[in-house]
Amino acid sequence: MARPVTFSLRDMALRLQVSGPLTAIELAALGGVARSRVSQLLTQTGTAHSIVQIGGARRSRYALRRSIRSVGMRWPIHRIDENGRAHEWAECEAFHGGYRLTWADGRPAWANLVADADGWMDGFPFFLGDLRPQGFVGRAIGLRVGAGLGLPTDIGRWGDDETITFLQTEGSDLPGDLVMGEGPLRIALANQIDSAGVVGKSEVESVYPRLAAAAMEAGLPGSSAGGEQPKFLTRVGSSSGAASRAVLVKFSPPMESQAGRRWADLLAAEGHALAILSETGEALGGARVLDAGGRRFLEVPRFDRTGDFGRRGVVSLAALQAAIDYSDAARWEDAVTALAGRGFVDLESVEAVVRRSMLGELIGNSDMHAGNLAFWLTDDSPLSIAPTYDMLPMLWAPAAGGELVERRFAPVPPTPAQAESWTVAARWALEFWERVAGDSMISASFRAIADQSGERVQALLYRFG
Repeated sequence: MARPVTFSLRDMALRLQVSGPLTAIELAALGGVARSRVSQLLTQTGTAHSIVQIGGARRSRYALRRSIRSVGMRWPIHRIDENGRAHEWAECEAFHGGYRLTWADGRPAWANLVADADGWMDGFPFFLGDLRPQGFVGRAIGLRVGAGLGLPTDIGRWGDDETITFLQTEGSDLPGDLVMGEGPLRIALANQIDSAGVVGKSEVESVYPRLAAAAMEAGLPGSSAGGEQPKFLTRVGSSSGAASRAVLVKFSPPMESQAGRRWADLLAAEGHALAILSETGEALGGARVLDAGGRRFLEVPRFDRTGDFGRRGVVSLAALQAAIDYSDAARWEDAVTALAGRGFVDLESVEAVVRRSMLGELIGNSDMHAGNLAFWLTDDSPLSIAPTYDMLPMLWAPAAGGELVERRFAPVPPTPAQAESWTVAARWALEFWERVAGDSMISASFRAIADQSGERVQALLYRFG
């Protein structure tokens, strides 16, 4: 005589843990029982705390809640607006197989592109992706907080759970305007009455070398800005009594070395690129270059911060690509064109990206990866392009060991379809090389590179512009 099939609540939970959300019919089939047995189990007292119904009617399926380390399984997400006020935005819940977002005040217009009608996302919410520590500052953050949080000190070993654990404890001042968890939000609001971190405008030349040394030694608290160039983040006060401004400050190694001298040249060149792009509306103005303590500093206003306490939402191209599972496009314009085709970004942004990528090619920017392009993250759709950043001639960066290597600068002519945008970018590039060549802060050797590069761009512009 065959043994009767048993199917317990524990069996159901194990199925959901392995498979993610399932319908009642799918659970019954996997358990080899009638659907009535599944329904009976789901009505048992206490199941709502672990097994949750997602959706209703024909969309109904069941998912198993998942607790992440010591930080729980559901968290509020707030936005801090341009005036520094916090607003409820969403609640995020962790399940085996994905996350559920419940919006506080209506779904964002782009939500249907990344979540189903019930707020379900199969992968990590894309708008949290840029909050992972990354780059130079991120590695320092991992070393500083990893052990205390029970996480690897190497951020390269962090996954989604490690990121959420970090956000619940250290997420008060990260890129963009989102804050996940009540604890970080209270810290963010409390920091609005604390001016201890503001550098007086007259103190910059004495304070920046100290901040650079501290950043090199162990890293500083603050936002995890991506990228490998050494940097720190701070706020600079105003001598006129106006609001302070949040800045990202890149710095060179000591300029007495050949590598330090080259990085100093590149930072000054980046300052020129930002100035030209700000004049055309493609970048935020106000960047400045200064030398202090034997290093060069490039101070760049953060476009995700406004006034003393305000914030603006941003999301990188890399995060958007992850959101639609389209991460195989190597070129900016290909990736953004794909996003525009899905209605995620607007067509004007595609044109801006084409110009920026062409400018990058014409000034030797060999580091135009998906983390170096961003969009304003609002609840509207499609999203629009954010200001330019990290636009500099990285082709001439020192090699890993600090050696200066001869590099060939060989931008190519445009196709007929590219001619109009390319001509605009080429004129910007020609102006860039002229300014670099005429800058006394830049070394004679790099000014010679600028002269030669400008001649190359001029020849291309004369022939194809």
